[in-house]
Amino acid sequence: MKIKLLIVLGIVLCLFLASCKQSGQSSKTKAAPEAGLEMGFAVVDITGDSAVILDPLKAKAVVFKQGDIQIALVECDIAGISGEVSGQSRKEASLKTGIPYENICIAATHNHMGSLYKDIVPCVVKAIIDAQAAVRSVKLKSALGRQFYISFNRRYFMKDGSVVFNPMFLNPDIVRPVGPIDPEVNVVMLYDAVDNAPVASLTNFAIHADIVKEYGSVYQQKGAGSRNSVSADYPYWIEESLRQDFGSKFNSIFFPGCCGNINHWDFSKPGPQSGHKTKSKEVGDSLSASVRRALRAANDETPLLAARTQVIDVPLQTYTAEDLDWAKAFIGSGLRGKSEEPSERQQFLNGVKSRRIMWLDEQKQKGKVTYHLDVQVFRLSNNIAIVTLPGEMFVEHGLTIKNFSPFDNTFVVELANNTISYVPNKTAFSQGGYEVENSRLAPGGGEMLAAAAIQMLKELKNDAK
Repeated sequence: MKIKLLIVLGIVLCLFLASCKQSGQSSKTKAAPEAGLEMGFAVVDITGDSAVILDPLKAKAVVFKQGDIQIALVECDIAGISGEVSGQSRKEASLKTGIPYENICIAATHNHMGSLYKDIVPCVVKAIIDAQAAVRSVKLKSALGRQFYISFNRRYFMKDGSVVFNPMFLNPDIVRPVGPIDPEVNVVMLYDAVDNAPVASLTNFAIHADIVKEYGSVYQQKGAGSRNSVSADYPYWIEESLRQDFGSKFNSIFFPGCCGNINHWDFSKPGPQSGHKTKSKEVGDSLSASVRRALRAANDETPLLAARTQVIDVPLQTYTAEDLDWAKAFIGSGLRGKSEEPSERQQFLNGVKSRRIMWLDEQKQKGKVTYHLDVQVFRLSNNIAIVTLPGEMFVEHGLTIKNFSPFDNTFVVELANNTISYVPNKTAFSQGGYEVENSRLAPGGGEMLAAAAIQMLKELKNDAK
């Protein structure tokens, strides 16, 4: 049975790879192995002027340079970044720095407390320019940690046979989680090449940045979750904790893993499990502790910078004339914001469905039945690679990429260059639920993106030999 399953999986993967090769455009660059690695880091405050600041929002940029190749990665403490805004930012940054457009990635942490921010384009461009100007020789170390106790698959099988997201605390009708989590904590540490002092870290883990926000009346009116408050959520506490070890000038950049169906709520325990200096700090401190433990076995790496990009034409979902009539009739009568109240759940889901259908109709009127989405792979060494993917990817996609990746330390970053809503796996489409109702891409779209990433990872690994 296992052999048959592996054969089937292999056939499916080959078909997806072939599909990506046919529909995608690709580019590639690599550095000479004899050149040393340089890295620059810069931070630009992006907090909106009218915000009540629990902790500031930032755009953090890291630029890697080895020989003639340069790569820029930017993390923004916001919920998401559109393809238009990302494209404009990457284009302007490329013109001003000479870093190829394809070698620039703009990612969001999916921070639910990051809605009040400044115009993101000039902030991102400035961060990249400043990071490039600050490059210095660095050493590279790779580490892998594990954290099993702070993340949970938020989709559950219920006693009535349905699949429900966030069924809320101590619900007696919960049977079990639908899927897995990804416990891997990916870490890259950068040290000054002269004095060997730690200067920055890159961390990747799969969990929603939706911990500070409180729901219900507290969120609507006051408290840590009030609408005019901002916080970078748990990534802020990761940096604060690591600075206790490495100094106040140490910089941490966090990239979210595939967590479209992963959050911090343990529904076997009482709620609310939210808050700024409580639950958010607890999660951040737990991840920083995982980083510390991982660094005990960190490996020195020989830098070998390279980049690959493919633009994939991913099919959009379809809808019927009856669907469109229903959506037009429903628009305006549903809840606009996410609701965790059971009595409001169906009304909320209907609103999500209607907005999806209307969006798909807008695309169809423009002649779009597919969507152009970037998949990038950056090689830092023969053992470290960073994959960037658009949208809120389900954890299964990240696990698939890591399983097939030839690199020991494979970052898989979601919400990169485009926030195309949720990207469920095929199985989830048959189960339904909030994320499926909200997804714009057709079933199999996530698998196409994952297959493109796996193909480029293997190319970069072979290219390093």
